[in-house]
Amino acid sequence: MRFPEFDLLGGHVEGRLQSLRGRPLNFDPGTLDGPGWEHDDYRQALPSEQPGPPEPGGSWETAVGLSRGYAFADPSLVEARFDPKVPLEERDMLLILHALGARIYAGVRVSGVGTETRTHGDRQAQVFFWNYRTLEGHVESGQRDFEVWKWLDTGEVEFRTHAISRAAETNPIVELGFQLLGRHKQVEFGRRACRRMALLTEVNLQHPDGAGSPEILDGHMLALYLRDHHALLVAMGELAGRMTSSSRPAEMRELAGELAEAAADDRSAVEDLLRRLDSEPSPVRHAAAWSFEKVGRLKLNGRVLRPSPLAPVTELEGCKLLLESDRALWSGLAQLAIGPADAAERAQRAEGLLEAAERLRVEAFHDATHHHVDAVGGPR
Repeated sequence: MRFPEFDLLGGHVEGRLQSLRGRPLNFDPGTLDGPGWEHDDYRQALPSEQPGPPEPGGSWETAVGLSRGYAFADPSLVEARFDPKVPLEERDMLLILHALGARIYAGVRVSGVGTETRTHGDRQAQVFFWNYRTLEGHVESGQRDFEVWKWLDTGEVEFRTHAISRAAETNPIVELGFQLLGRHKQVEFGRRACRRMALLTEVNLQHPDGAGSPEILDGHMLALYLRDHHALLVAMGELAGRMTSSSRPAEMRELAGELAEAAADDRSAVEDLLRRLDSEPSPVRHAAAWSFEKVGRLKLNGRVLRPSPLAPVTELEGCKLLLESDRALWSGLAQLAIGPADAAERAQRAEGLLEAAERLRVEAFHDATHHHVDAVGGPR
């Protein structure tokens, strides 16, 4: 019996990978059909193709390549280390499981790889499949399968993963930890793997030259980034509402209407992308952005009882900061080919609004710092 290895800093990865050679499984594969095992199944639709055999460079081939590279695994949950020169059929893999700030090292061995035509009723599908099995020292025992299907009659493509697992027989503390945390992580892995595979397949179809860098895309970090920008879009919508005040120039109110519409549209697009990453907007960030904008209204700008001529200036400067953030969001996603197909157009829209806000800001700043004079030289 071998106990799981873990640390907090992440050292000696290469040595740990080499140590997997010859290490036995931590279960008997002949028992997988018996009682006492948990079964998990997940399926995810991928971009479709035309009916018939898989298209060269199409969705099925792209997903097969991602599957071979274990790219569907979210590195915030699981990282994989392996020798890419070793064929998949002969590969040992060191999985680094992230839980409660610790890195748990778990070895697996690929036990089956292939491509075949499967028949279901009167339908046929071309299926690429592979699986791995757990080695001694893993916190769980069992097998996980990964498959990419293409239905030949309709052209539908899908990713599937199936797991048969249970806690490894190590010691009571590890087994208890697996019961408390392991099942949650297993479910989270399967769900995220499906959504990540769909996203990365689309990225690679749009950027076949690899500009999307799917192997290093961290879904967790991307979700954090998107949640921050969603909060900023909330603030932009609130600021637009303030800029519609009747005391503001008509051209500024017109800009505010365009700004509010753009903020609502971009928020919706960010929320859709967050759902695909198995995440959602942060209520805390949302409340903070809303509160920050409201607190900004308390700034007196040199006046107490009547509107300050500096108010439009500060609002337009805030507008510029938020629009620059919005432009950066969409131009970055467009470069990585992640997110909506119109990300570049959204960046251009933000750029256009940014130019309009700057022109109005300069005019407002001039008006706020210069007095008009009447015919005899007194200020009006």
